[in-house]
Amino acid sequence: MNFIRKSGIHYAWIVLAAACVLSIISRADSASFAVFIDPLAEKFGWMRGDISLAYSLAFICSMPAMLVFGWLGDRYGARALMIGASLMISVGTVLLGMIQEVWHLYVLYGVFVGALGNAAFMVLLPVIVTRWFERKMGLALGFYWAALGAGPAIFAPLFRWMIDTRGWESTFMVVGLAFGGILLVFSSLIRTSPAEMGLSAYGAAEAEKGKPASAADAVSLRSVLAGRPIWLLMGCHHLGCAGHAVILAHGVSIVSRFTFSLLTERFGGRAVLTWAIFGQSLSILTLLFATEAWHFYAFAVIFGICYGGEMVGFPIINRHMFGASAPLSSIFSFETIGASSGMALGGWLGGVLFDHSGNYTSAILVAAGIGFLALPLALWLPRHRREVAPAAA
Repeated sequence: MNFIRKSGIHYAWIVLAAACVLSIISRADSASFAVFIDPLAEKFGWMRGDISLAYSLAFICSMPAMLVFGWLGDRYGARALMIGASLMISVGTVLLGMIQEVWHLYVLYGVFVGALGNAAFMVLLPVIVTRWFERKMGLALGFYWAALGAGPAIFAPLFRWMIDTRGWESTFMVVGLAFGGILLVFSSLIRTSPAEMGLSAYGAAEAEKGKPASAADAVSLRSVLAGRPIWLLMGCHHLGCAGHAVILAHGVSIVSRFTFSLLTERFGGRAVLTWAIFGQSLSILTLLFATEAWHFYAFAVIFGICYGGEMVGFPIINRHMFGASAPLSSIFSFETIGASSGMALGGWLGGVLFDHSGNYTSAILVAAGIGFLALPLALWLPRHRREVAPAAA
């Protein structure tokens, strides 16, 4: 801490670096779930559908957990919650190496690692970043979301290599202990807000010049839930995620997560969210006319850009629309429930439509239609942008 003060580095950048590491490590197990299926099927002879149920269970259990963690984070602070979640992920990952029955997988992965552990970091970290940055908030969130998107690319091949060379039990013993140590160290660096350290957010001094006094007024969760915007945002996240979960491509979303965070801060959430949803839905329709390889590559690029753009702006929108004093963790938890339920619905719906029709035409039409349903919700949002002081502008 003394070195940081002497070096002149604002602690907001330490929080951002810690948040990026935590986002990558905390989601490593869940982001790499696909590589666990074949080894488990070969080792125990379990049906792939039974194994995949653990992934669905993690989504279902995470939804009430997000509400709880969001409320606890606003009321009591985030660091203790994340330390507890770190222990759950570490212990749960180690015990995954000892499973013998499929229900062990459901409890350890579906509840402890996939739901309770991930929910704390998923809901709390983006909000913490917005609290620490008044200026360069979009840049900070861009780095955070890009790090989150890089996790699967890093750990999926690593997990598969370790399982193939070291075996299931040894892999999860090593990973659980290593991850636990990293999560605990970086969780200890997190502070819920600058006020905990007697500091101001990065750039707050410049931003306060010319800002209306009402921006600091306290906002209660009850008043937020009584308004229209929170439900519109939740609906946008639900329909947007349901649409892209039917047909999902992750390829270039890392770049767009970074870029769209900057655009959201610069131009406001309503415009950027609307264009991301429109581009995502329209690109899906192009699959109906794709006949050559380059058509699919073009789709992957456009869809990936808009897919990443749809999801990243919500913490910034909340900060701009409801203010820094609002219960931002609780607000974001409601929106994340919309996303999780949308992902669960879209993933299930894509398989059902293919089973009934024998092709992907109906899935494409439904995916695009669901996405377009989110457009009027996004356009119904009130206009909002960060209020910039005249001197800073």
